[in-house]
Amino acid sequence: MDISADKETAPRGAGIQSLEKGLRVLTTIQHAGRAMRLNDIAAAAGMTPSMAHGYLVSLVRTGFVVQDRISGLYDLGDAALQLGLAALSRTDFLSLARSTISELAAVLGETVTLAVWNGDAPVVVDKIEGRSDSVYEIKVGSLVRLWPTATGRAFMAHLPRDEWEPHLHAMMRQGGESETSIERFIADLPGVREKGYAATLPATVPDFSAIAVPVFDHRGHLKAVLTVLGRQDGFDITPTGAPLTATLRAAKSLSQRLGASVS
Repeated sequence: MDISADKETAPRGAGIQSLEKGLRVLTTIQHAGRAMRLNDIAAAAGMTPSMAHGYLVSLVRTGFVVQDRISGLYDLGDAALQLGLAALSRTDFLSLARSTISELAAVLGETVTLAVWNGDAPVVVDKIEGRSDSVYEIKVGSLVRLWPTATGRAFMAHLPRDEWEPHLHAMMRQGGESETSIERFIADLPGVREKGYAATLPATVPDFSAIAVPVFDHRGHLKAVLTVLGRQDGFDITPTGAPLTATLRAAKSLSQRLGASVS
C-alpha cells in the first residue's frame, strides 16, 4: 500500500481528534483568564479529569502550559505566549478594521468611521459609506473634536486623563464654556466607560446622531474607536437598538482578533 498516496487523497475535512482535544484544553485555560485546577479544566473542556490530565502532561512538556509546583494550578506557558505574540506581529490592524467597518456599514446601512488617537485628538483613518445619505463633513485624515462628539468622549473615557485634559480645556474655553461646565462634562466620562459606548443625539454633524464604541488591543489598551452615524430622525441610539447592538458586537470581535480579552 502506498501510504503517501493515501495521505494525498485524504478528505480535506479529516483531522486529528487528539490534537483538537488538546487544543480544547489549551483554549479552556486561555478563556478562563486565570490559573485553573485540573477538575475545573476537565469540566469546562467536557472531559474526564484523567483524560484532561493526559493532555495537560503533553502541553506542559511542550511549554504551552505550566503547572505551579505548590498549588498544582495550570496556566498558559511561555510557548503559548510566544505563539500569541507571533500572531499579533502578523496582524494588519487597518486591514482587519476595514473588513469590520465594511461589514458594519453593510448591515446597518449607515456611515461607519474608524478613528485613532494621534496624541492630541482623534483622527479618522478610514470611512465606509452606508446605503443612506453620506456624511460629507467627515473625511479620512480629518481630526475629530473631543467635545461634544461621541468619538471624542469614547477616547477620553479610556485614555489617561493627562493625555487629553489640556486639549479639552483649551477647546471648551474657546467655545465659551465655564470651568464648572468643563468639570461636569469630565465627570460624565466614567459613565461612558462603564456603559462601553458613547452616543450623541444629535451629533455635532448637523442632522446626524452617532454611536461610538472602543476597540482594545492585546494589552487591554485603547486601540481605536468605531463610530456609526445616521440621520437623527431615524437612527436608534437606545441601548437595545440594532445599531448599538451591532456596533458593540463588531468592536468586540475586532478587539478579540487583536488579542484582547473582552467579555
